[in-house]
Amino acid sequence: MQRRTFLALAGASIPATLAGCTENESSDRQSGDDSGSGDGDGPVQFVDHEWYNSGAYEAGVTGQLENVSGDTLSYVEVSVYFLDEEGTQFEEGLDNTSELADGRTWEFDAMFLGDEPDRVDDYEIEWEVTDY
Repeated sequence: MQRRTFLALAGASIPATLAGCTENESSDRQSGDDSGSGDGDGPVQFVDHEWYNSGAYEAGVTGQLENVSGDTLSYVEVSVYFLDEEGTQFEEGLDNTSELADGRTWEFDAMFLGDEPDRVDDYEIEWEVTDY
């Protein structure tokens, strides 16, 4: 893999009332670097992340995400978009958790489920928080 791209969803909260529940979503995309650290403006921050490849169905991106919001987050999802050497997205993976307590670090594993892990040249990674 020549490089890794780090994209984080952070920032804007969108409150809405749905059947008596209040829903807040963070969904602003930002770029970062290979270190896995974002700019610190969202409810969660990447501690680190890395690509692994042990063959077909044993590849993906693993890492850690920390809740820095001051509150327990109802739902956190990490999405990874796998790109070939031409920058074409050809596969994606995700992982999610619920009830992530403030200050807690979550270890995620977004698996590459395709049969050509050697085709992956780059990946983009983002998070999304939905709080009910």
